Amino acid sequence: MNGGDEKVIEIVLDEKRIAIIVISLIAFGVLFSTYLSGLFAFIAPEQGKPLRITRYATTDRVGTPKTSFTRGEMVIVNATVEMATAYYYNTYYYYYTTPTKYLYIVQILYGDTPVFIGFIFHEIPPGGISTTGIGYSIPSNAPIGTYTVKIFLWSNWLDKGGVILGEGVTFTFQVTG
Repeated sequence: MNGGDEKVIEIVLDEKRIAIIVISLIAFGVLFSTYLSGLFAFIAPEQGKPLRITRYATTDRVGTPKTSFTRGEMVIVNATVEMATAYYYNTYYYYYTTPTKYLYIVQILYGDTPVFIGFIFHEIPPGGISTTGIGYSIPSNAPIGTYTVKIFLWSNWLDKGGVILGEGVTFTFQVTG
């Protein structure tokens, strides 16, 4: 071939070849998205702790995040709970296949004194995410200062045989007057 010679390559795609290419691309896309979702999935630290709290905050009644409240105001304690898709044990991954029922408990303390406890029973599927809020109305005669919020995730009340299903969180808010 000389430098001036041109060569033309012609690719002919009939319906069968196009269908094979489209099916191959779809299969690759599904496998790749499954792989990526597996990379970002929550894997529990152990079989008995399938839940974790991923976000938490105090808000006012309309959902505006706040950390300072006045007497008579409503504090909403919000948390987002996620259930793992699997747990790792002895070099293997084991997948959760059924939803987990749990008790979402909010305790508010002033110093070492509990001033409020609220709870809700919930159910969450493997890989699921749930956001819950529990409200506490600050009494008009409440002490001014720092209040501590504790959130727990249990299977049931501990004195009824419940177990801890995930690490709790602790944070604070202020009552200013």
